[in-house]
Amino acid sequence: MVQLIDPVSQQPMKAAVFYPTTDEASVTRLGPLEISAKRDAAVSSGRFPLVLLSHGNGGSMFSHHDMAASLASHGFVVAAVEHPGDNFKDESGQGSDRVFIGRQQQLTALLDYLLGRSAFAPAIDPGKIGVMGFSAGATTALQMLGAKPNFDLLKPYCDRVPKNVLCAGQGQVQMSTPALIAQTDKRVRAAFVMSPVGVLFDQKNWARVTAPVYVYAAASDSVLPIQDHALVAKNNLRSLTQYTEIPGANHYVFLSPCSEQMKKITPALCIDPPGVDRVAIHEKLNADALGFFKAELR
Repeated sequence: MVQLIDPVSQQPMKAAVFYPTTDEASVTRLGPLEISAKRDAAVSSGRFPLVLLSHGNGGSMFSHHDMAASLASHGFVVAAVEHPGDNFKDESGQGSDRVFIGRQQQLTALLDYLLGRSAFAPAIDPGKIGVMGFSAGATTALQMLGAKPNFDLLKPYCDRVPKNVLCAGQGQVQMSTPALIAQTDKRVRAAFVMSPVGVLFDQKNWARVTAPVYVYAAASDSVLPIQDHALVAKNNLRSLTQYTEIPGANHYVFLSPCSEQMKKITPALCIDPPGVDRVAIHEKLNADALGFFKAELR
């Protein structure tokens, strides 16, 4: 676990870091979570590719712990931020540029910290950096590669689908003073995105993304329906390397498979439609993420 200062709010910001180790495998239990990683294990010698990980709205640094642990077990450092103002304990920034743009600035600050003064700096190869994200985190990942949100696109979308999760503000985004500005982070070489928000980018901004992108989608996504989101990304990303759609799956299939305790606490996030096996899906999802980053960060 690392802690630094959020460049948006100037408040503490945390991230969980998963990394290769020669220590014996174990499971760490954090409340209802069962994480396949040992706390404070010794870092293996060598320099490894780094993948930044951005969760969805209201998520946590452990929302995708199985993916992080999988990559770490295959020779990657993975840093999963907990976005201030947009996590399960604090949603005060939702509907504002603190979330729509601030998330990208938070990831860049985390990258600066990891490559600079962190204890993990010697273990990271600065020439091999990728990003992975889910939902709002997928959009954050695309911003790291150059896409900038056009908020003028949100109002007509919300006029058409006013009950969508993006439309709590009736298509209006609360802007900071001065307004936050999305910045490309040219150190990031590839993005693996799951259920991205597709309506915030125009043709000019899709074209800004030139690094390789892998898009994963849930065919029956009721939160971000694919016709307005994942398929828009698929059809507009010139640097798309692959698109995979999970039949019958809903939005939260991308969250880590839940423990029995977690299923009781948050069934809406944990229980999938009949015929959708999240454990099996994540075996393929994790393998595809690993294959993508091994190829693109080689």
